Amino acid sequence: MIFALSIALAYALTNIDGLFAFFAIATSGRYRQALIGFLGAQVLVVTGAYVAGAGVTVLTPHALGYLGLVPLCLGIWEVWKNMSRDGLGADTSKPAHSVFSAAVIFIALSADTFILMAAFFADTAAVLDRHVLLGALVAVAGLVTAGTLLARSLGQNRKVQRFFEKLSPFVMIAAGIYILLDTATDSY
Repeated sequence: MIFALSIALAYALTNIDGLFAFFAIATSGRYRQALIGFLGAQVLVVTGAYVAGAGVTVLTPHALGYLGLVPLCLGIWEVWKNMSRDGLGADTSKPAHSVFSAAVIFIALSADTFILMAAFFADTAAVLDRHVLLGALVAVAGLVTAGTLLARSLGQNRKVQRFFEKLSPFVMIAAGIYILLDTATDSY
């Protein structure tokens, strides 16, 4: 269960940008579009990550640990971008006019989550894939709940948004290191 919760935490923290896009769309009066678009995008991300992770285990099982380089490098890249970004900072999302456009925004923001989850599916023994999936489901439920509560309570508090945006790359780095290490959840 702790493994599933750690997956949920990693999933949620790499999807903070999606949370704030959900928050922004929901506060613009389009809660239904935000909710359906977010859930649809997450189904695609998790399904695609499972397929990609399963495919990698069939094609190159001896090199699975090196998948950790992807989230590690993405995390370092994001830290570098955050450090070099000017103080103004651009918004990451634009209000969506339909469920489809909301889903496209969420899918575009989920590349790091997709890579992280594909690596977890690939690097984890098949009998533990259900824990990875459970972690993703817990994270999505938590993100929807948090996005809804944020939309109702915080409004436009950029200080809170920036904190979580800065935390997300460090989660990618930690997840990359975890995947690179030879742990008890590995498939080989």
